[in-house]
Amino acid sequence: MQPFGKPSEHSAWTMMGKRTIYDILLDAVNSHPHKPAIVQAESDVRLTYAQFHERVRALATGLRRMGLRAGDRVVACLPNWPEFAIILFACAQSGLILVPVNPRLRQQEIEFVVNNADPRAAVIGDEHEDAQHYGLFVRAQQVHPELEHLITVGPAGQDLSVGTPFSTVLELGRMFENAVNKAGAASDSADTCPGTASAPVDAEDIAAIVYTSGTTGTPKGAMLSHRNLLFSGDRMNEALENGERDVVLIVVPVCHVFGLAVTIMTVATRSTMVLMNEFHPETVFQVIEREHVTVHHGVSTMFVLELNHPSRPQYNLSSLRTGIVAATPCPYEVVERIRAELGLSPILSYGMTECSPALTASHFETEAWVYATVGRVLPGVELRVVDEAGRVLPTGEVGELVVKSPGLMRGYYRNEEATRQAIDAEGWFHTGDLGHLDEQGYVTVVGRIKEMINRAGLKIYPREVEDVLYEHPAVQEAALVPVPDPVLGERSCACVTVKPGCQLSAEDVREFCRERLADYKVPDIVEILPELPLNSSKKIYKLELARMMREKHPPVFRKQA
Repeated sequence: MQPFGKPSEHSAWTMMGKRTIYDILLDAVNSHPHKPAIVQAESDVRLTYAQFHERVRALATGLRRMGLRAGDRVVACLPNWPEFAIILFACAQSGLILVPVNPRLRQQEIEFVVNNADPRAAVIGDEHEDAQHYGLFVRAQQVHPELEHLITVGPAGQDLSVGTPFSTVLELGRMFENAVNKAGAASDSADTCPGTASAPVDAEDIAAIVYTSGTTGTPKGAMLSHRNLLFSGDRMNEALENGERDVVLIVVPVCHVFGLAVTIMTVATRSTMVLMNEFHPETVFQVIEREHVTVHHGVSTMFVLELNHPSRPQYNLSSLRTGIVAATPCPYEVVERIRAELGLSPILSYGMTECSPALTASHFETEAWVYATVGRVLPGVELRVVDEAGRVLPTGEVGELVVKSPGLMRGYYRNEEATRQAIDAEGWFHTGDLGHLDEQGYVTVVGRIKEMINRAGLKIYPREVEDVLYEHPAVQEAALVPVPDPVLGERSCACVTVKPGCQLSAEDVREFCRERLADYKVPDIVEILPELPLNSSKKIYKLELARMMREKHPPVFRKQA
């Protein structure tokens, strides 16, 4: 049996060679023009592949008519709307570089991206006529006049009363194509229209600059090529055994690399994508039932909230087949419940923005213990475990995970120093994650180097303790963070939320851990919280949680037992 499922029938990597992201859309529209390509869950917007491709061509031509040329950066500050997929593939056609920006960002964060990426245009999606994000970009434009064009769109493609409407750019492209065609001076493709053609796009060209979340410092823009993104997407499609019959729910934010990747993956297999703008467990159930969703991607936090939602048994979720559980480690107890209660065979994956993003995957029909790992490296990826001096460690020993991959970024945009720090002279990317390999090549991630807790010289890896916390029947979410201590150096603080209808005390948690962990790993502090802070990717925001706990538990000199 192959370790990552059957090769995809439309393998973007093994069958397309040097092709680009736009090429996979051409394949889809040529073979399945009338098949549903995009469904917007919150509206009645539905696009076939022919309609999707027509909008992509029109936008690409419209942007070129506005003066944009290959290599220019285009910001997309959009929710999970069809316009994101349209701008993604329009940029890929024209050789423009997409810069996804989270709609939750605010003035200072937006100005940082604009100043660093130096875009010439921004496509801005706003929920309301007050166009809050348009105002933020206008202020950014005042200090960065090179940002010439502010293109706006509202829900369900409606025009806003500010900026240049998205529909206007589409119409500009359509009008020019029609004029050229009427003059008999063009072929069937806008790519050969005089005055609209961009420079040839190569697979090694940068397709997107995706900024890291910045939860541990200043965001950095990872430059990802067409080749990078297609490699990662192709390998994950093989792991998931995705095909053209699938209906893929995309509720993870498309402005992050996970959502960006699964958007490309869905088109590569000529599947149907169902874009969902806001995550609400019951709405997810409704969409799965209505659209007969087969592939549901998410982070573990999303699945935990779905599993514990009281209305879940009311919905028919039998269409679910599989999905990636990524971005945060998923405790084994949660994986078992996903399989048993959602009827979904999850693929656990480990990766990061800089790697487009996937590096590992589990596989179907595997033994239960494998779900305590993140699977094995994807074909074509190399992974080592090294110590602080860069020496390769033996099997089973914990060290930093370093990787080489065809999905590895070309570097950080306008940040050569950070690139040199991340990628060593031999081409190994240093992930900053701690983990180990077993004899069969399965990878276990135990935490971030900066998250490791040093308690009186003893190392505590948060993942190990968190996995135990998730075994408690009353625990819904859990995170372990350090707080400073003048004697021990650091103490461990477990922050947990409680499942609906359950009761839990701090001592209950500590007693549960005492039975399962070495004494020094038992949390020194336990906080029962109504909720844990989440970042825009729906990951537990440990940096903020650690800050909160440092404020609540300042270092106080005390005698230790």
